[in-house]
Amino acid sequence: MKTLIACYSHTGKTLTVAQKLQEQIKADLTRIEPVKDRWYVIKAIHAYLEKKWPIKPCTTDISDYDCLIICSPIWASRTTPGVIQYLEELGNTSGKKFAVLVTMGGDGSEVATIQLRNGLEAKGMEFVDKLVINGSAQKSGEWEAMTKNFAQKFMD
Repeated sequence: MKTLIACYSHTGKTLTVAQKLQEQIKADLTRIEPVKDRWYVIKAIHAYLEKKWPIKPCTTDISDYDCLIICSPIWASRTTPGVIQYLEELGNTSGKKFAVLVTMGGDGSEVATIQLRNGLEAKGMEFVDKLVINGSAQKSGEWEAMTKNFAQKFMD
């Protein structure tokens, strides 16, 4: 299964997980990056309000892929504004599979994962699975085993 990982990462923690997953499943990786960076409090407020931010060019046409994995941190229990914009720009999605991988410092991933799932299912995509990595799993190193187990679902 040819897979694209689309990753937004503010501090590098989500990117570290995405790169580990990329290595394990031999996927392509595209970075979702905002055109303009903002102060963290503004980021959290915009995430909570479900705003979009302009993003730099990245792979949004997934016609060459069978599966898309969205990797994003969670801010204020929501998906980041850059990822919301990415979902809007995403094309050639019908019939493709998708999964969601989110990282967070605390708890409360349900709103964000539902937000991502609904957005991608509305584009005709089929949900495979989700992985939520919280702060304690990041600190303990448990995220590596969690990522390895998640990767098994995408092995050819």
